[in-house]
Amino acid sequence: MEWFIILLALGIVIGPILYLMPSDRDRYLTSLRAVARKLGYTVQLDKVIKLNPTDDERVTAGGGVRHPALSCARYQLPLGITLNNLPAVTLLRIPPTPTVPVERLDSGWGVAAQGDPAQLKSLQLWLARPAAVRELMTVMNQLPGDVVAVQLDKRFVAAFWREQNPQAHNTNNRPVAWFWPNSKPKIPQTLAGFPRLELLDKAMKMLVNQTKKHWGTSPE
Repeated sequence: MEWFIILLALGIVIGPILYLMPSDRDRYLTSLRAVARKLGYTVQLDKVIKLNPTDDERVTAGGGVRHPALSCARYQLPLGITLNNLPAVTLLRIPPTPTVPVERLDSGWGVAAQGDPAQLKSLQLWLARPAAVRELMTVMNQLPGDVVAVQLDKRFVAAFWREQNPQAHNTNNRPVAWFWPNSKPKIPQTLAGFPRLELLDKAMKMLVNQTKKHWGTSPE
């Protein structure tokens, strides 16, 4: 009986501590974003419109209209100059079967047809520069597959990234410790330890250069 009371007391003390400890996902994101900030990115939580919502996601039980969105992190990189000629646009990655109308810049990227009219106008201005669009698409298709949108602005480019960790499935089958959590795998602290961030960073820097090339000069 005494041992039972001792174990119960330990559980009451240790339980809240274990609950507050960061998960593997939390630790991964903290390190990932810290490395990104060292590379010059501003990282903040954000959302983008979902282009393939189900009927249940679009309408409430009472008939109200919903605006479903995808949660992600916004990785913003400054251009270093101001491009006043550039028509600001947020390009969404188009899913295989979109369930809302879409205006396309390319087969894989576009804007919501019923969204902000300014976005539709900017899209037309981009379409008027086919050489810029071809180079843009070549680079954007090199971004990680879970980048759901890219924003091009006169002062910055931004990627809306879901930050999926391809190594996460390796931790799912670990045995659960009874009194203390198992030792955690070491999270990398350099760019080389995050190949998907390295891929994103390479593409984003190319987007910066291409944006300056096509919109820092007179129209084609």
